[in-house]
Amino acid sequence: MSNRGSPPPSFWPKVPVDRRFDHWVTVGFQRRVLVLVRTVATLTRLLDVLSLFEDDHRVQVVFTFDETRPAILGSGVSETLRALRATILPWEQAIATRFDLALAASENDDLHLIQAPLVLLPHGFGFQKFYPGTAVVAGMNPDRLIHDGQVIPAVLGLSHVAQREQLRRLTPDAAKRSLVVGDPCLDRILASRHRHDGYRTALGRRGRAVVTLASTWGPHSLLGTDPELPLRLVAQLPHDEVAVCAIMHPGITAAHSPWQLDHWLSQARRAGLRVIPPEAGWQAAVMGASCVITDEGSVALYAAAADRPLLLAGEPAPTTVPGSPMSTLVSRSPRLRHDEPLNAQIERAVAEHHPGEYSDVIDEAVSARGQSARILRSALYELMALPEPAGWPEFPPHPVPPQEKQEIAAFVAGTARQGDELRLVRHPVTTQEHTLDHRHIVAHATHATLRQVSSAAVVFTDLRVSEENHFREWATTTLRRWPEARVAAARLDDGRCLTMTRAGAVRESSLASADLDPLLAASLVYLGGAAATREIAIGARTVAVASRML
Repeated sequence: MSNRGSPPPSFWPKVPVDRRFDHWVTVGFQRRVLVLVRTVATLTRLLDVLSLFEDDHRVQVVFTFDETRPAILGSGVSETLRALRATILPWEQAIATRFDLALAASENDDLHLIQAPLVLLPHGFGFQKFYPGTAVVAGMNPDRLIHDGQVIPAVLGLSHVAQREQLRRLTPDAAKRSLVVGDPCLDRILASRHRHDGYRTALGRRGRAVVTLASTWGPHSLLGTDPELPLRLVAQLPHDEVAVCAIMHPGITAAHSPWQLDHWLSQARRAGLRVIPPEAGWQAAVMGASCVITDEGSVALYAAAADRPLLLAGEPAPTTVPGSPMSTLVSRSPRLRHDEPLNAQIERAVAEHHPGEYSDVIDEAVSARGQSARILRSALYELMALPEPAGWPEFPPHPVPPQEKQEIAAFVAGTARQGDELRLVRHPVTTQEHTLDHRHIVAHATHATLRQVSSAAVVFTDLRVSEENHFREWATTTLRRWPEARVAAARLDDGRCLTMTRAGAVRESSLASADLDPLLAASLVYLGGAAATREIAIGARTVAVASRML
């Protein structure tokens, strides 16, 4: 059948919003909601609000973004929206269609073109920032809130009651449309706090602390002032004791591209850095953290509100509004120093933090904590002239992210004295130098570089249990091929470690803690641990190692 004369598929009207296509609709919804997406950051904030419509079959939600006038930091919007598998309207169709409600988290689109009662929400933690190079507070730009003398939003959401007076000084008419809604993003984070252990385990494996690194965009940011910090963190922190996650603002990839950021962080990622996707997961990385290292981005305030110990990095940001809660937080938080070992600074920040340390700062930033879902749902359904659903309004907890298997190809291992006890310490091999006693390299036979494996004292591989019978042959060949190696080891998928020394002694070892890497036993063999049962110290833990000759 010929399609001649028909418009191409990308221009066909979208079924949920075009009444001519009602006979294709399965669920007879009653209201249509348009979500205006400016950047990936604004989308993540709006998704929290959209969770209030979950399970309501009366409401159909569609998305749009203005491809003809994209945001400077708008890269990734199209891809992120498509990953949602939601209906995406072309901008021209969106502004030509009448909706029952529209949601936005940026005033920088042509919001006056929208045919719907519009709710405008902040896309950061309140109104803490100037637009770069201006004295205009982001989210309170009178030129974007009023068009032809008319206030554009039907509701202008504020996070704190004091912001109403701030808005009134700028544009009294817009202040009349304001509603103190609290912070949906914060309330959803706090509604997830009971999942702390799950987040930490998923991000760092049980038994390891999690340090979360967060950078906003721009030259004064953490990454802008110290692009080597992610690598130094994973290089300096003991691998078996601490996991490192990185939250990178989508504005960074908008300016440089995702490929470029991955390229810059490639060595850190190989050394164990877990980079959290900007569209999902950063909240879990904050909630699961033992310490958050951050600059003057919104994550700093969210981490403080979640009662996480903080270390401030980056340079003072000229965009931070003087006298704002952000500026107070910056003045109160310890700052990361370049002339002191990172691990010592993190341990001190954790030890000196006390519960509720920043509660007064957060009180200045957010009113109605814990009430945002109730206030917002009531306002949204009132604008749609639709009765609220039954049940108490609340935000769902953020999901626990999937665990990622970290494939570290080479370690530098050794011992360090902690009081009267010797700790076994491993770091990923990087350009960082480590002063450890009995220092030795542990390298994967094929995943490590040629330089790493040729200088390794322990050469290892990963085997399935079904391949266990091949270990002796593999180990003999490996020790013959790499004359510097003193031990050949295999990490089995059932949690055991097999080792062979140059003397031909084959040993099977297992650690009492299943969350620890069984490859640690190979370093114990290298160090001369031949007893049937021995204990090794990993950080603050002492772990028994059971061993037998084969």
